[in-house]
Amino acid sequence: MILLKNSQKTLHLSTKTIKAQVQLLLSAAGYRDYDIGISFIGDRPVRKLNADYRGKDKSTDILSFPFKEAVKPGVLPAPQSDDDKNLGDIYISARYVDKWCKANGVDVHERLPVLYAHGICHLLGYDHEELSDYKKMKQKETKILKKMQDWQASLDGQPNSPRSKP
Repeated sequence: MILLKNSQKTLHLSTKTIKAQVQLLLSAAGYRDYDIGISFIGDRPVRKLNADYRGKDKSTDILSFPFKEAVKPGVLPAPQSDDDKNLGDIYISARYVDKWCKANGVDVHERLPVLYAHGICHLLGYDHEELSDYKKMKQKETKILKKMQDWQASLDGQPNSPRSKP
């Protein structure tokens, strides 16, 4: 299950699109049947979370809080029950993302799947503290994003798909 919360007014978001993209990314990462929470919040709450949990008193685009510690990047402990199939929570600062997209000439709806993939990778134990870790994480992000985009394109091309174009 994908639990989506939206307590911001900066971005107009499609719940259906977000859930579909996140589900495709979870499937691509090999965690299709896992739960995840995604909250779109303001800059101040993200800054507070960043200060409280990471010791960094500044805003950021995304924060991830894993439910379980990974055995190694991409490998979680085997679930003992359905309750253990929880990846964790992702918090996204809509204002930060909006500002970044405007400053970099990127459409926000193209940026968001990249952030979802990034957050999912963090929930799976990847990080980017060291260059070698960054490379592994970036490779995984790219792989699951590509799969998501390929699957979306396949769905868009099906005549009976609600996403197909006339």
